[in-house]
Amino acid sequence: MKQVLFAVIAVVAISGCATKNYGRQGELTGYEKGTMTCREIDLESAKVNGFIDHVNRESQFDGRSVLSFLGDFGIGNMMEKDSAMESANRRRAALDDLRASKGCGAYATVPPTPAQ
Repeated sequence: MKQVLFAVIAVVAISGCATKNYGRQGELTGYEKGTMTCREIDLESAKVNGFIDHVNRESQFDGRSVLSFLGDFGIGNMMEKDSAMESANRRRAALDDLRASKGCGAYATVPPTPAQ
């Protein structure tokens, strides 16, 4: 009986550690809105796009996904990804609005080069 209880506790503990953490993109501050140049806006947009690519790559199914599924049926990972993507989309929208208000041209996206 003790072994079964220990096994259940171990699985729950491991699955809690297996939930992925992507981080968040911060909101644009008033200072950023007032001081960013068009070039800096483009650089920040590129960083946001890189963050989104990172989240999409990391959210693919792997060993941590299996462990977290055992603990919470994958809900924690899904909620974490949704929150990370929401923060990135808010920042991207704010950067797009700032780009338009400053009269900058459209953000020139360069397609990523495939890995060799």
